[in-house]
Amino acid sequence: MPYGMYMSAEGAQVQQQRLEVIANNLANVNTVGFKPDVASFQSRLSEAIQQGDAYEGDRSDDNVGGGVNVFDTTTDFTAGRLQTTGAALDMAVIGEGFFEVQDQGGQRLLTRAGNFSIDSQNRLVTQNGMLVLDSGGSEITIDPQLPYEISATGILSQEGSQVPIGIVAPQSLGDLVKVGNNLFQPLAPVNQMEIGRREIRSGVLEMSGTQSVRQMTDMIETQRAFEANVRIIQSQDSMSGNLIGRVLQA
Repeated sequence: MPYGMYMSAEGAQVQQQRLEVIANNLANVNTVGFKPDVASFQSRLSEAIQQGDAYEGDRSDDNVGGGVNVFDTTTDFTAGRLQTTGAALDMAVIGEGFFEVQDQGGQRLLTRAGNFSIDSQNRLVTQNGMLVLDSGGSEITIDPQLPYEISATGILSQEGSQVPIGIVAPQSLGDLVKVGNNLFQPLAPVNQMEIGRREIRSGVLEMSGTQSVRQMTDMIETQRAFEANVRIIQSQDSMSGNLIGRVLQA
């Protein structure tokens, strides 16, 4: 099989992977606090060089390009637009920081989705029922029958008590791994943000960071690149078939 056919097949596969990333971004265009992914590509060395049978710059027939592959899929942490809801338990982190939450297994995770509610035990929870933690790592309780307010620095006040909502910052955004349900798992210790360094807005939600127009443009570009690679595969297959036919007729 022609080597070019392998490279075209690799190119089509890469575009398919990129299309899957874009489709997921578009599916979450209205998801609160969602952060879109970006697929990165790099040129691929020839198979002979990767296998150690040749080396770069030897000017042999083996020293040809190997197409492209997906180098990495990274998350774009650019802040999404703010939407006013007026609901007291809707919160948005302005600037740096993430809400710290805890799942049923006790694992601590991070999220930018601040559409919280109160469960049957008067605990502040996420839409998935995870506990929202305070700055000391404890659950937050709110009596829905009594008035309460949330300050611009994320202090929950009710009946004279003041509880700082847990807002943490990772050492690097590269330390965060998506684990589904709009949650991130930190691969390194995180730091509680000082009260004076953080800003929380109550009655406001940070919406998805997906830019639908840009994603649609990227989708069209990706589909065209995929189709181009498929056409090249078909063309090379036709050429190979014609060549084989002529040899058999000779």
